Amino acid sequence: MEPLFKVVKDLGKDVEGDFVAVEKKKKYIKFDTGLHTSIIKMGKEIVRDLDFEDSSLIDEMFGNMNVEQGYILCNEGILNDVCIAFFLTKHKPTPTFAKATIKGTNQIQSITGFFLPIYNSKNLKYDIVPHLHIVFTNIGTRRIFSGHLVDAPAGKLKIKIVPLTGKSLKRDVDPNTGLMYLRTYPIEDFSPKSGDTILFACGPKENFPLKLFKHISKFKVKRADIIFAVGTLTSACIIDSNNSNYGIMVRPKEGLELAQTQGEILFKDYSNEYKINVHLTDMYGNQYKGLLVHGIVKELVEGLLKVEV
Repeated sequence: MEPLFKVVKDLGKDVEGDFVAVEKKKKYIKFDTGLHTSIIKMGKEIVRDLDFEDSSLIDEMFGNMNVEQGYILCNEGILNDVCIAFFLTKHKPTPTFAKATIKGTNQIQSITGFFLPIYNSKNLKYDIVPHLHIVFTNIGTRRIFSGHLVDAPAGKLKIKIVPLTGKSLKRDVDPNTGLMYLRTYPIEDFSPKSGDTILFACGPKENFPLKLFKHISKFKVKRADIIFAVGTLTSACIIDSNNSNYGIMVRPKEGLELAQTQGEILFKDYSNEYKINVHLTDMYGNQYKGLLVHGIVKELVEGLLKVEV
């Protein structure tokens, strides 16, 4: 089977991360890629209707907008010739995306993810850079596709933009790999209260979502809703949402892209109950849907929770 996602020859245009900051050396530099949690505030949501041709979806999303950081949700619309990507690790220390363009008209099921300003060393300015994942159906073939959203030249869709305030979102660079991990500053004590929004970021080899839930349960949280999560997994155990007796372990060679994640968690005294619907794709374009039991993070999984204490 041929991979759906392929690396183009010019790696200089297909990297994700600050690989320029990686020094050729020497020795491993200690850098915390583990579990990061922070309480952050949500601003008033902005709804935008986009209708564009011969342009860029990413430019249209953030053009003429005074919001520099937040998240995006979208579950309706059409995009033409969608370019999606799959994150590879074999090109370290140059983090690399393999890409695919799905030609024709595509019906959107889900677009989710963060956006924040990142310093551009070439133009010496801050650019708004999104980390978005998408699930969609190609109208011509009826096939479902998902992955990291790169761009699209034309479309018509409605998006919800929610500013995140109170702290600055940043991506700290791991000097060993050039990968950038979502963090918030200033750093404050983590003590969630009812109605709080929790930003989380899980690094490589972490157990998602179990480690996150174990951490949050220490703070007498009763329940939580996952607003979204995006990222990559090396493996995942999922069960059929319509048949709890049927489960599979997915462990593709190059891992999985995680998208369209929603669910509820109930925190008990001795165990946690949760139902988290996920949509996963591998490098060959195979799609996996169901309830996530657990997964191992490949590079990064990041998202938002809303909690009750």
